[in-house]
Amino acid sequence: MLRLINLFLIYFVSLASISQAQDSLAAMGELEKKARASVPITTLSEINAALRPHDIIYMPEGEGPFPAVLFFHGCSGRTLAHEQDWAKRYNSEGVAVITVDSYSGRDIRWEEACNMEKMLPWQRASDIISTVEYAKTLDKINGDELYVAGFSHGALTIWASLVYASTETPPVGLLNWPKDALDGVKGAFMFYGSCLAPWTVDIDATMFLGDADIYIDEKVCQLYQPNHPKDAGSLTLEIYKDATHTFDHAKPNASNVEAGSVYDATATQASWERIKQVMKIK
Repeated sequence: MLRLINLFLIYFVSLASISQAQDSLAAMGELEKKARASVPITTLSEINAALRPHDIIYMPEGEGPFPAVLFFHGCSGRTLAHEQDWAKRYNSEGVAVITVDSYSGRDIRWEEACNMEKMLPWQRASDIISTVEYAKTLDKINGDELYVAGFSHGALTIWASLVYASTETPPVGLLNWPKDALDGVKGAFMFYGSCLAPWTVDIDATMFLGDADIYIDEKVCQLYQPNHPKDAGSLTLEIYKDATHTFDHAKPNASNVEAGSVYDATATQASWERIKQVMKIK
């Protein structure tokens, strides 16, 4: 876990100036470049074969079709209690949830992802594309009303996908940007992630941050926000006082506890209220 802490400290924390933020982006760019040179080319069919057997789909009562949230875990992997808590909220409002396990079908250990050794966000962005494509095939899901939610590594993955969509650049491991890849995605909810390279795609996004997070410094996004491209979808920052990393985990897993996670019911409810506002849920 110490290596993870050091990585995030190097790349995300204590960026006191724009020049330091630019240096950090350059370092992240080098990581992406190395990944692009070393990760084998794959296809969406192969990605679906790895992911779909491990999906959990939470459907609300009724016939549908329902709007859906596609749910991407953090680097420590799937935490069922976390997924179930959020699915209960969404289902109660008539929203389906597809939770994606990016590791099990690939035999990836969470430590490898947390230490930026495997499945970097720029590669994992393909999981978002494949899951959007898959969601559109389900009769009970409205493929024109999709939202993506990501947590920590999952939030960085969403950010990477928005950057790639802006220029139709294929994620690491894909040969081409798939046609209409993020069509139907109406919004992005990113929890305790960070703000990296600019994106211009027309998808509204909300970043949920805590000011007591020992991994992610909210100042990075505060520095970024005034420079967010005007022709892009909106970027809203929700920053919660005294909230930690994984503040919305009522039953944090062992790695979350080690990371100083403290459940914050107030911040979690506030983030849910914001999500309902974005999704126009009364």
